[in-house]
Amino acid sequence: MKLENRVWNLGNVFVLILVLLSARIVYWPLVRGNDLLPTVVSLTAAQRYLDMIHREQEETQQAVDVLTGDSAFGKLPQPVIQRTIDLMAHITRGTILDRNGRVLAYDFQPTEGDRERIYNEPSLAHVLGYVSGLRIGLVGLEATYNESLLGLDRLDSQLNEITHQELFGSDLILTIDSNVQRKAEQALGNKPGGIVVLDAKTGAVLAMVSNPGFDPNRVLEPGYIQGLEDACGGAAECSGNFINRAAQALYPPGSTFKTLTLLAALDTGQVTPETVFDFGDLIQGPNGNYYVYSVDGGIIPDPNHAENKLNLAMSYAKSANAAFARIGDEMPPNIFMDYAARFFFSVLPEKVPSFEIGYTAPQLANDLNVFANNNLLQASTGIGQGELLTNPMSMAMIALAVMNDGNLPLPYFVQEIRDPDGQVIQTQPFNQTIPNLMSPQTARTVKEMMETVVAQGSGKNAAVAGLMVGGKTGTAQVGGDRLPHAWFLGFAESEERSVVIAVMVENAGEGHTVAAPLFAQIADVAVNHLGEPVTEIVDAPTDSGEASGATTPTLPPPDILHDTSKLDIVDGPGTCQGGYDIPPGLGSFLWPVDPPFRKLVGDDFIPRHPGIDLGTPPGSAVYASDEGVVVFANWSAVGYGNVVVLDHGNGFRTLYAHLSQIATSCGAFLQPGDLLGLSGSTGNSSGPHLHYEIRVPEGFLNPWTWLPPP
Repeated sequence: MKLENRVWNLGNVFVLILVLLSARIVYWPLVRGNDLLPTVVSLTAAQRYLDMIHREQEETQQAVDVLTGDSAFGKLPQPVIQRTIDLMAHITRGTILDRNGRVLAYDFQPTEGDRERIYNEPSLAHVLGYVSGLRIGLVGLEATYNESLLGLDRLDSQLNEITHQELFGSDLILTIDSNVQRKAEQALGNKPGGIVVLDAKTGAVLAMVSNPGFDPNRVLEPGYIQGLEDACGGAAECSGNFINRAAQALYPPGSTFKTLTLLAALDTGQVTPETVFDFGDLIQGPNGNYYVYSVDGGIIPDPNHAENKLNLAMSYAKSANAAFARIGDEMPPNIFMDYAARFFFSVLPEKVPSFEIGYTAPQLANDLNVFANNNLLQASTGIGQGELLTNPMSMAMIALAVMNDGNLPLPYFVQEIRDPDGQVIQTQPFNQTIPNLMSPQTARTVKEMMETVVAQGSGKNAAVAGLMVGGKTGTAQVGGDRLPHAWFLGFAESEERSVVIAVMVENAGEGHTVAAPLFAQIADVAVNHLGEPVTEIVDAPTDSGEASGATTPTLPPPDILHDTSKLDIVDGPGTCQGGYDIPPGLGSFLWPVDPPFRKLVGDDFIPRHPGIDLGTPPGSAVYASDEGVVVFANWSAVGYGNVVVLDHGNGFRTLYAHLSQIATSCGAFLQPGDLLGLSGSTGNSSGPHLHYEIRVPEGFLNPWTWLPPP
């Protein structure tokens, strides 16, 4: 073949590959269905998301038409199409690495068989995405950087194809830190929700977690996707595995949104740090005392404080609904909408910045015209309710602007693109800053008030020893009998480093008791332990290609270490003889008690009490949290009374103490939900309850982060 003809055919091959890239949604019907809709409480927002999917499907059909019919290049002959497929099979897709050089995704070519794409950190599935059978990126960074990862944007790749040389894609160096990512994953546990961790100075994404998730090593495995849905059984809290709850789903933000209300009011002079709010008379109700803010025949209750007067800082610190409802009501609607739009709430699609992964812009209201003429809606929006919908990434950007004197460095994931020889081709391709969203003085004042929240207000559980921490709790009401979403938005800083973190846990309860402690765990690692190595949890494939990156369980570090000066129960008298064959458990935990008793009645999880006390009346059933073998079923010599300990065969153990009766015996194999005893008040106990612990070899895990919503 003449060189000019070969170059023409090669051009068609590369054009066809680019068309295939634009048709990445072709594969999505296999993995995206109704289970992938975002978690929303607004039909308008849900419809907006469906419209987006429909547009993608239309673009897919256009791409298919190009592949199968006449195009600007003429009808592509079958040899060109086959050559394209052959070429794709001989491109080594670029490697994706974290900020420290740890490999996150790579191509593996066995001696026999097709190439495989291996993902070493499955919790990054929503960020990295995954590839199709042709190894074209379908979503996430794999899709955004398809051309770079395949080397199609480099001239040397085209020249190598002409001369029949092997083709190698470019590598991506991410801003992700594996240690922070792993901690965020462990902190969220098996709870549905999303977490994002950002470098507070640059916007670089250090970690992003969405749960429930999926294993990108298995998306091409027959039956895997359907298996996820079948295992969920239609339950809301475990559906939507493929939607990124940290950036794509939409939720009411609760009181975290008071941060935007606050900065808008300060920046326009509506309030000052000296403003004092008088809340009037305290109302006595059946569930406690509260204040109210009344507007246009509606009332907004304020049960969050006892004081009848608070200044602005303490109103924010104690999350005074009456104060922020008043601010929202009295703020001119055009001002409210302007400041919300600065953070992309209810803006036109063309006003939303481009991000490297899928992102759903937040919503201020279903209809801005209605919002502008509805005082009650404006007041409820001021406290973070109303028709507001957002996600952790959107909320994190508010705190990011506060930390940068009113300028917003947009979150980004890719630090560098390098060619196969390691030479840098491009640096931070998506790094950009939006200036002047508020004045520097406003930003500094808001930052100080966020610090007051942690020091004197609702955010005390977010404090980290040795760090300056600020933030805002959020308890977002969702209606009906469902528990609220638990939020915490905040920052943590030392002299060397600062981070912004947004935590959202679906239907989990109060932000200050659920989300704030998770923030503290992650902040400590992100500031004090950035870059520390992690244990690999994905098996390397064998040369036969039989392994495909299946994940193996890993144990999280303990939240509280064992006190080695004290006798542990399993080392004392009454311990079973051992020698049992213990199959590994599921690694997730069910509640050990029935729903009415899933509440704290005694001590919480603290170093001197590394478990939780649940309010069970005497004789209540106590169940195994996960499958395991009984390794202790006896009276305890260390204060637990009658106690059962289960070994789950994977490094986890659970303990059930102060039982009135033990209904199992040494060596018994129990399934999740099996009866193991009845609750009581034996041992060192001040009243009927179940003391429950989750243990790992070096200490104890916080049960609140591992148990599902009550």
